[in-house]
Amino acid sequence: MPTYILTWNPDTWKWTDLSNTIARIRRGDSVTQRWSSGNTKKIPVGSRVLLLRQGPEPRGIMASGWTTAPVEELPHWDAARAQRGDMTNYVQFAVDTLLDPETESLLDPRDFPAGGVRDVYWALPASGISIPVSAAVQLEELWASHIGEWSTAGIADAELSALEGEIRYHLVRHRSRERALRSAKIASVGQAPLRCEVPGCGFDFEQCYGDLGKGYVQVHHLRPLASSDESVETSLDDLAIVCANCHAMIHRGGKSRPLGSLIVGSEAPEQPR
Repeated sequence: MPTYILTWNPDTWKWTDLSNTIARIRRGDSVTQRWSSGNTKKIPVGSRVLLLRQGPEPRGIMASGWTTAPVEELPHWDAARAQRGDMTNYVQFAVDTLLDPETESLLDPRDFPAGGVRDVYWALPASGISIPVSAAVQLEELWASHIGEWSTAGIADAELSALEGEIRYHLVRHRSRERALRSAKIASVGQAPLRCEVPGCGFDFEQCYGDLGKGYVQVHHLRPLASSDESVETSLDDLAIVCANCHAMIHRGGKSRPLGSLIVGSEAPEQPR
């Protein structure tokens, strides 16, 4: 999955609710941010994004997240230009980390080790520029080390408590992306009920459990990621809303069955493991 660098210059746009946004993230709230992607009109849902603060000191990477919606064209973020009818591209992303530039150190590209990610042109002229995969991998390692992700990722699962280093980091990164895709799929439903899409089921957690079940659902990958040896782009059409029971039956025995195969009497073939 590609990695894109978004940019922010406080001299050109004031982030008035930055402190509140940081506080919400650290409370564990789900926070989605809309940001200019410059001239970039296509960023796949589920892509990695990092936010680079430019302009006045301090400079450096201050946030990261995963895109949750396709790029859309909307009125320009500059009020004067918007009044003239100017439009620009925006991407929406779920924020997993946001540093406070007033009190915390940013990940400054000027401090990167020689080679690899250091060779990326970091005086970016616009937001929404992608970087090579090799540089993106190194950048993730630097970012994880900078924010101390090994100890601050908030993993509570007992079965993960003994994992360390790179394996644990990749699990954290994977789960972060999965949460972003789940949020995107749920948002795509709009005001419609969140019903299980398995034929003949239609279970609705809110209808059954009231406020306790409101907004809850599980999201299933119709195209198993393990079926490909290479990274794949995931669109919202590759995801399905399912209830917990159906999700368990889809994957029972380590399989990934098509939704239609759960109908009694169906002999639909299983998808590749």
